[in-house]
Amino acid sequence: MNAPSSTIKAATGWGIGIALILSAVSVFWPEYYARIPPGTEGYLVAAAAMIGGYFKKENVLPLR
Repeated sequence: MNAPSSTIKAATGWGIGIALILSAVSVFWPEYYARIPPGTEGYLVAAAAMIGGYFKKENVLPLR
């Protein structure tokens, strides 16, 4: 099986990163986390993953 592309890795990293940040905010600053409308956490994670994957420069191997 082939390894995932660098774009998929970047999108996954951004998604996980934002999810961890939201988790930290919910634990350490619950008053700020309460200001986030319910159900939008998933949208924030998906948007960050999409943007991170979009701006990642794809490493394309040259043809031989």
